[in-house]
Amino acid sequence: MAVCLTAASCLAPSGTDKKTQALLEELDSYLALREAYAAKKQNQLDVYRNLSLATTDPVRRYELEMITAQEYFSFSFDSTQYYLKSCQALASRMGDLDRYNQATIMLGHLYDKAGNYLEATQILYSQIDTASLSPSLKAEYFWTLYEYSKDMAGNSGMVERMSIPPAASFRSRLLGMLPVNSARYLQLYRDQLLDEERTEEADSVSLVLLRSVKPEDRDFAIYAFYQSEISERQGDQPTRIYWLVKSAECDLINAVRDYASLAMLAQLILPTDVDHSFRYLRIAQEDALTYNAKLRPWQISRFLMQVEDAYQARLARASRSGKVWSIVLAVLTLLLSLSTYFLIARSRKLNKARSDLETSNASLAQANATLSVLNRQISEGARVKEKYIVNFLQGLSSQISVIRAEDNRFRNLLKQGKADQLLKELSITGRSEKAREDFYETFDNTFLALYPDFVEQFNALLKEEARVVPPEGKLTSEQRVFALILLGMDDSKKIATMLDYSVSTIYNYKVAIKNAALGDRETLEERVKALAK
Repeated sequence: MAVCLTAASCLAPSGTDKKTQALLEELDSYLALREAYAAKKQNQLDVYRNLSLATTDPVRRYELEMITAQEYFSFSFDSTQYYLKSCQALASRMGDLDRYNQATIMLGHLYDKAGNYLEATQILYSQIDTASLSPSLKAEYFWTLYEYSKDMAGNSGMVERMSIPPAASFRSRLLGMLPVNSARYLQLYRDQLLDEERTEEADSVSLVLLRSVKPEDRDFAIYAFYQSEISERQGDQPTRIYWLVKSAECDLINAVRDYASLAMLAQLILPTDVDHSFRYLRIAQEDALTYNAKLRPWQISRFLMQVEDAYQARLARASRSGKVWSIVLAVLTLLLSLSTYFLIARSRKLNKARSDLETSNASLAQANATLSVLNRQISEGARVKEKYIVNFLQGLSSQISVIRAEDNRFRNLLKQGKADQLLKELSITGRSEKAREDFYETFDNTFLALYPDFVEQFNALLKEEARVVPPEGKLTSEQRVFALILLGMDDSKKIATMLDYSVSTIYNYKVAIKNAALGDRETLEERVKALAK
């Protein structure tokens, strides 16, 4: 019954193109090393942490703890917060206002990126005296305010109520403070071009930023994410997916847990690749919860509303596959009925021949023997017909029951708010491939039961070097295509849907076999159909 239960996955062709599929497979290879990257990052953090604990010099300890906080920034919200507050305390005890402001600005930046906007507002607008900031810290402070204003506008919807200045006001100040062609200057200029809808110019600046860093550098992930946003504005979805994959790969290499690329990628591919989408979303949610900030889980939870839609689409595909099974059943029933009719007709002819040859005992005995064999064939044909009709009807019935049970179970999980459990329930990695193999096995067994001499007869139509004898009870991919042609299915699109191949693959199979045919290649399909008579 495995074939019936997973018919939807087996018969519904994937909408993911080959280039995107190759990118996702590449990303999967990075995800397989996810734990190794995290372990390497933890080892580096332990080194910095132990060095800071081992020093007694307050200035040196402050510097080591600031480095530790920077390394933790995208790895653990709680640890970053701990070390920044420790740096504040160290600077306060030393009476070093410059270092205190440095730690405070970074703490406000952390709260902004984590989605703690009230805390960020209090720190950035109430706890920092801008008059006391050095020129370098003033640039850092305005950069943090610029990022904060952008994040508030993009995520919270609270900009008007909190009455903070727009990002553009900080950008104009920063462009006058930063060195031209510095990384931050170029980022600001890129954003300005995007605001002015000068997308092509923004694309050029963005590519300059990407070329300035290595693919394994942390900033590469950020630049690649913005490049994907530019591709979206250009209406280039494949390129947008490419840059999101590259951004996610860089995040994995650097063991980043606070990211947007993987979740965004999951959202984009959900309509065409449900399995990858659910897997990426589950990983993004796990990392967001481990990081322990509130912004990313909130963003992912908004995407969970689309999960039910995807599941309903899956049920619709299952319904369509049920119709395909009905067509297969109807075709097989028709073929079995025709076979029974021809056997009965032959039996009647032999009965007439027996009555004409009553005077010959030898001829009569031979006719009786032939009639007996044909009667057994008729009986066996009827039993085969009944067997496969019952099997397919039972399969369709089981499919309906299982789909109904899954629908009720997953709806209950959604109503109970058990999104994590739902994602695990819907993670079906590997099921489509298994279902496809089960379908091929059922198809081969059924067809060869009806046409046991098909492989031999089919090979007889081909040149010697092109003849293939598969293992007993199996058909090759090319033989399956021509088996469906024998059954009367001429349309290449329908054959592709039935066998889960692309239309181009069906075309290539047909051309390859026709080129190897004995006699006129253009009449090969008609000669194959004649094998059923």
